[in-house]
This record gives sequence, C-alpha cells and structure tokens, in this order.
Amino acid sequence: MMGATMELEEHYSQLLGINSPWEIYDVELKVDESRLDIWIEYMDDKGASPECGAACPRHDTRKERTWRHLDTMQFATYLHCNVPRVRCPPLSG
Repeated sequence: MMGATMELEEHYSQLLGINSPWEIYDVELKVDESRLDIWIEYMDDKGASPECGAACPRHDTRKERTWRHLDTMQFATYLHCNVPRVRCPPLSG
C-alpha cells in the first residue's frame, strides 16, 4: 500500500502544482463524509522574506491552517499546512 500512497501524493502534487521545497506528505479520503484532506509541508530551512525577498533562515512555523480548495469531483477538498516563517536580517546602514 505504501506505493499507492506515494502515487496518490505525487498525483495531487501535480494537480495542485506543488513543487519543491513544498511537498504533500499525506492524503486522506473519507468517502462516507465526501471529504478529501491534503497535508502540505515546507521542506527547506530557508525561505524568501516577504519584506526584502532575500533567502533568509527559517525561524518557525505558524500553527496549522486549513483552507477549503475547489472540490475534487464530489469531494469537499481541504488543504492543511504549517506555514513557515523566516527571520529577515536587519538592514545594515
């Protein structure tokens, strides 16, 4: 079953346009609830600062957030992610 899970994660990565350093690490289909949950993780220790655009060290992650995505066929689809935060170094003047 491990191979099938990996194929499913790759399938949804392609459908959602998820590329490195982001990665889908779990997909859960609840047929009885008509619900699909997808968990996404940031895999790098650096990221672009929203303030200066430079690659900065990862500081921490925000509490997991959940977003409703477009339905996947008749299944309500939810994306889950701990969004990384970076620490922008002070500008030297």
